[in-house]
Amino acid sequence: MNSQTIKSANKMKNRFFKPFVGSNYNVGIRGKKILILGASFYCPKTECKFYEQCTDVQKKDSSSYDASCPLYNPVGKVLHNEPSYCIDDAPKTYQTFASYMSKYLDNGNYENVWSYLAFTNYVQFFLPATANGFRETRWSDLSERDFEAFIETVKEVEPDIVIIWGCVINSRIKEENVYVTDQSNIGITEGYMCHMKIPGMSNKITLLNPYHPSSSAWHSALSTFEKYLKQALNEK
Repeated sequence: MNSQTIKSANKMKNRFFKPFVGSNYNVGIRGKKILILGASFYCPKTECKFYEQCTDVQKKDSSSYDASCPLYNPVGKVLHNEPSYCIDDAPKTYQTFASYMSKYLDNGNYENVWSYLAFTNYVQFFLPATANGFRETRWSDLSERDFEAFIETVKEVEPDIVIIWGCVINSRIKEENVYVTDQSNIGITEGYMCHMKIPGMSNKITLLNPYHPSSSAWHSALSTFEKYLKQALNEK
């Protein structure tokens, strides 16, 4: 899938993962640039000689293996581009989200929908997984570096709206975020919406927090998310 090139992409102080930025991102959906924020990437390759170090939940740093991953290196890939590889692989969760967002575009196929969006995950290293499945992201997996990396990405891609998937990372981005300007709005909007203003950025950013598209609650609460998404898309 085509994506925009951002010169400073892998030269951030805190950030490891370079965000996927769709080729139509600056056009936006109804004129709004939207960044999708998930929680974590995983590595299930337990047989890899770097597995324990690369997925060390104490060290929280996969960068040493960026260009030496035995799985990625032979095919010309680097670890920090995982957001783009993930979009290209089209996991079910990403298809579910694209299917919903398609109603806001004339062409609703998967690639076209994601071409209007940007995407990354919050945690800045690969979490350990096994062939039996991926575990949920834990509070202990998070660090202050992740928040600072998130702010770096926001400053770079300048979204109008950030859609935060799920409930693992949301407290740090909403209730514990010094840049949020309307904490009281979180309760008023059923936990779905607030706004933040980062010094040096001209625009106020809307934070939306639906259930994760992989959860059953995504479908049962979709009408509530839609109400606040429409509100965000219509904000001046």
